[in-house]
Amino acid sequence: MIKIIMCITKFIVVALTALLFASCNFTNNLKSIQGSGKVTTEKRNIQGDFKNISVENAIDLVIEQSDKTEVTVEADDNLINGITTKVEGNTLVIKCDYNSFSNVKSKRVIVKMPNIDKIEASSASSVKSQNILRGEDISLEASSAATMDLNIESDAITCETSSASSISIEGKALKLKASSSSASSINAKNMLANDIEAQASSGASINVHPIVSLKAEANSGANVNYNSVPKSIEKNSSSGGSINQD
Repeated sequence: MIKIIMCITKFIVVALTALLFASCNFTNNLKSIQGSGKVTTEKRNIQGDFKNISVENAIDLVIEQSDKTEVTVEADDNLINGITTKVEGNTLVIKCDYNSFSNVKSKRVIVKMPNIDKIEASSASSVKSQNILRGEDISLEASSAATMDLNIESDAITCETSSASSISIEGKALKLKASSSSASSINAKNMLANDIEAQASSGASINVHPIVSLKAEANSGANVNYNSVPKSIEKNSSSGGSINQD
């Protein structure tokens, strides 16, 4: 019976997520572009310091931790001017004038920066790390089918995913807090963390590698899986949620 409830719940969540994206396509002003196939590179003159990055509109972001700050855009020559890179407060905001792409060879932004506090990705954008990202307290947020694939070493890491987005991280941390909802996922099975808090809901999934302690909560057809047995475990599952060792 529990498996049936889980399957039904996950189906409902996935269906609602699909309807959400379909609705967005009709309600938003869809602006399309067909790529020229000729990729050009442009270094941007960025005014202001930043420790946070926000990317959206299906842009592919590559982050490299470096002593210097540099922003480079690689895109089809008829698209590159439509990609904006602007500092707002202490956040580098990366957007695109277009939200529908055809035969586009590249829409990539490479960011070099010394200090990283927060990375946000939405609207089918992607984020990858060129090297290990090191910090004291790093926050990751993905939504609306965005993806992240990062290598991080930090005292504390916070991950949040929603609306069919995904975060995959590896590395080391003292504390990891993971929250996933609405058919999204967090894969942190290769992130070695002493203390982990994991909360999954509405058909979401979280995979973790706890060393000292794990506090896990799963409900509404979601699941939390752990691939190592820590010294202490606290579990709380309901409404078809599951918490299991891999």
